[in-house]
Amino acid sequence: MEVLFISHKYPPATGGMEKFSFELINGMSKHAKVHKLVYEGKEPRWKWFLLLRRRTRKMFSEHPEINIIHLNDGLMISFARWLKKDTKIPVVATLHGLDVVFPLPYYQHRIVPGFNQLNAIACVSKATMAAAAERGIDKNKLSVINNGVDHKMADPLTDASAKENLLGKYGIDPKARIISGLGRAVKRKGYSWFVEKVLPSLPKDVVFVMCGPISDYSKRWWHQLLPTAWVNRLALMMGHPTDEPALKSLAKQFPGRFIRTGHMAFTGIVQILKASEAFVMPNIKVEGDMEGFGLVALEAILAGTVVFAAGHEGITDAIHHQSNGFLLPSGDVQQWVTRLNQHLEKPITEEEKAGFQRYTLQHFSWEKMATDYYNWFQLITQKEK
Repeated sequence: MEVLFISHKYPPATGGMEKFSFELINGMSKHAKVHKLVYEGKEPRWKWFLLLRRRTRKMFSEHPEINIIHLNDGLMISFARWLKKDTKIPVVATLHGLDVVFPLPYYQHRIVPGFNQLNAIACVSKATMAAAAERGIDKNKLSVINNGVDHKMADPLTDASAKENLLGKYGIDPKARIISGLGRAVKRKGYSWFVEKVLPSLPKDVVFVMCGPISDYSKRWWHQLLPTAWVNRLALMMGHPTDEPALKSLAKQFPGRFIRTGHMAFTGIVQILKASEAFVMPNIKVEGDMEGFGLVALEAILAGTVVFAAGHEGITDAIHHQSNGFLLPSGDVQQWVTRLNQHLEKPITEEEKAGFQRYTLQHFSWEKMATDYYNWFQLITQKEK
């Protein structure tokens, strides 16, 4: 089998989508001959899209044995509708969540129905598959293949002084009990909700540390010029930090109790996670957006942290209640306050945490994901012969 991967999300840019593309392409190379056309930031993005058709034709002239094409997301599908006509081979894609529910009428009425032109579609969670089916995508073309997680997160850290230095850098009392969160400041993540509604009812020695970039998309030129409705939609599609204003305000209201680290190196994130009493993923419902999976929760588990997550959307594919973490009702303040206080008063045992890690290691890995995709590709190519 020879596979061509086409992705506009790829390192050196960072993020979950870039990680997915990188791990899938590299993992697939163990099973099949791999070719790729990926955006690596070496030219303007518009130019990459503009030249994609020409580069695809060149790729096929040089490698005529390619027998299946994979597109990394729904946006990529919309820019490559010509692929099946040009190549006459199976074209498949992965849907991640937002690329299904993006709240632009033109996108929903004209772009999403075009997904049916593909031979098959993988969804990162059952919630993503359900959202696709609700929008008219042929159920027979849909499958669920969960994302993986980096098992290096489970490696022990041996430098205790590095942890102390890190806590000191952000002014965190070494005696404080840390609850952590990880990710971009987008509203669906629920972090402003958590700080405003839940944190005040937790013990005073509890500090909520949010790891992730701090930025202000409101200063971008299009934010100043475009109508508010368009600004909101663009911010959703581009993953801009829609929760940033609220989080900045809350950081001033809760000095010393709500700390944002900004961008951190991998080792720093792992140190914060390992120092935490709990990790929270308190997602809330945001119209036109959705959590496709819940990768950061799996990373936190492997780092040895107890995860409390909203039983909401694709998170339930990653967190299996009481098997590798705990699911709580999204937006239910009393349940979150009660359960976290119970945990802080009587944490689960180290043996139970180790069990959560083992379960996660067994069920989620990039290697397993790549193998699942390879088997899926095999079924599709055999069916289309």
